[in-house]
This record gives sequence, C-alpha cells and structure tokens, in this order.
Amino acid sequence: MNEVALVIIYNHRYDKNIEVLEKIYRGRFSNIYHLMPFYDGCKSNVIPVYENSYYFQGYLSQGVKIFFHEKFTHYFFIGDDVLLNPAINEKNYAEHVNIEKDDCFLPGFINLHERDDQWARIRDAYRHTLHVRGVEVNNLYPDYDTAMQYFSKHGLCVKPLSFDQVTEKQLCPKNFQFKYKYFKKFSMYLFYELRRLKNKNKKYVLPYPFIGSYSDIFIVSSSTIKLFCHYCGLLAATKLFVEIGLPTALVLSASKIITEKDLKLQGQALWKNDLKVLEKYEWKLRNLLDNFPLNNLYLHPIKLSKWDTTL
Repeated sequence: MNEVALVIIYNHRYDKNIEVLEKIYRGRFSNIYHLMPFYDGCKSNVIPVYENSYYFQGYLSQGVKIFFHEKFTHYFFIGDDVLLNPAINEKNYAEHVNIEKDDCFLPGFINLHERDDQWARIRDAYRHTLHVRGVEVNNLYPDYDTAMQYFSKHGLCVKPLSFDQVTEKQLCPKNFQFKYKYFKKFSMYLFYELRRLKNKNKKYVLPYPFIGSYSDIFIVSSSTIKLFCHYCGLLAATKLFVEIGLPTALVLSASKIITEKDLKLQGQALWKNDLKVLEKYEWKLRNLLDNFPLNNLYLHPIKLSKWDTTL
C-alpha cells in the first residue's frame, strides 16, 4: 500500500483549528502534519514556518526536512479551509485523483496570456525579477529556454501579454468636480487611455516562463518533492505570489501533472455569492461531512471558525 503524508497549510495562525482538523482526518490519514506560521506550541506534528502567506510556497521549503520521509509515496497538501471529500483517504486517494507513483496533481493551469480580467497577479509576474538584492538565486533556476522545454513537456505555452494585462486600469471619475482629487484621478485616467491607445498592439514578454493555478490543494510525488520545494523556496524568496510561484515550481520539477479535467470528482470554490449553498447544512460541520456533495473533490473555503465543529 502506498503511504501518503497529509500536510495541512495555514495562511494564518489558527491553533484552534489543529484539533478540529485532526478529528476530521485522523481516521483517514495516519500521517498528518500542519504547516503553521509562527507556531511556538509543543505539538510534534505542527511545523512552525516563517513566511508571508502571500508566498506560502515558502512554507513547503522550510518544512520539507521535517515532513519528508522515505516511506511516503506522495505528499497531499491542502489548505486548512479546504474540506476534502470524506470518501477520500490514504488507501484510495491515488484512485480518486488518477495518479500513479511518480505523478503529481494540481487543480488546473491558468495561462496568464489568456486572462482578460485585470488579475493583479499578472502585473506582478510581468514586473517580477529573479535578480533580487540580498537573494543570490540567479543561477539556481533552469534558464529561460530550458524552462520553456519543461512547459512544452506538460503541454503548456507561454505567450506575450497585452497592455491591459500589465497595466492597472484607471477609471474615469464619476460626478467630476473641479477639486484636486478629481483632477488627479481624471489626469491618471487620461494618461492611461493615451498610453493604452499608443500600446494597444504592443506585446509584453514575461521575464521568465510563469503559469498560474489555484493552489489550495495539490499532491506531489516523492520523486518530485525535494526539487519542487527547492524551487518553491527560490520563488518565495523573490516574492512571486503563490498562485504563480507554486504551479511554476511544479512544472519545473514534476514528470507528470494530473489536473481536474482528468477526474470524475471536481473541486468547488465558493465565492461570496456561492456561500448560500452551505446554509442547508445549518453551519454544522457534522451535517456537511455526513451529506458532502458526492461529485465534489473538495469544498473551499470552509472557515471553521464560523461553524459548529462538534463531531
């Protein structure tokens, strides 16, 4: 039987969630670790990490020497507010996510050049530099051309960006008045529109091949974990946002990556307007676990502080 480590990632220090999550997963996973920022408690399976949560891929590089073990075939990472389908456990996880020994799993890829919704992280990626003062990592990455070969191996492409993707949009102020703050906003809007007109056909090339992904659940094989965590640490040190830094690190290190498009079960991310679907569970965790949607791989976010966690 394959052995797997379940590694739970916390964006913030929520010590109270440790015991709740242990109750949820203890009967399903024998090896559970928690990556908790700034933890100073005494639980042996809670690993303290010291990193900005915007770059929580750095948690992995800090914690890998503790949660790594030769006996593990895979490392199953989930956020502390991700609730995994109760049917999934250490015996059947590989079947549910359709992975073999050396495969990895990620929900799906976001091609940055295809996003047209002014995602701020695309601007961050375009302005990102691997040459940061005080961070000597310049020669620790694959070079640009080699990285592109890794992307091609996974069927991914990296294309230039547009002006709208790399420049923050400026809106024309409403109810314009001859006051300084309105004049300043209008000037910024006018300057933006002039630049947009001038550069509408210009292409903007990323400084390095980058890819995006939802990153609150992923699985990494034992053959990949060390190199993956190494790249995660480099991209955290240079402050690349996690939903770009983490998937990029996986592309550069994994031999094969399975995504949700290959699965029967699909994850469900609940945004503010979607949270109404949870009302039928009366905000009781027991009700949700007993009546978990059969076709969902996971639900996110499930903020445990807002739920009755009696189990």
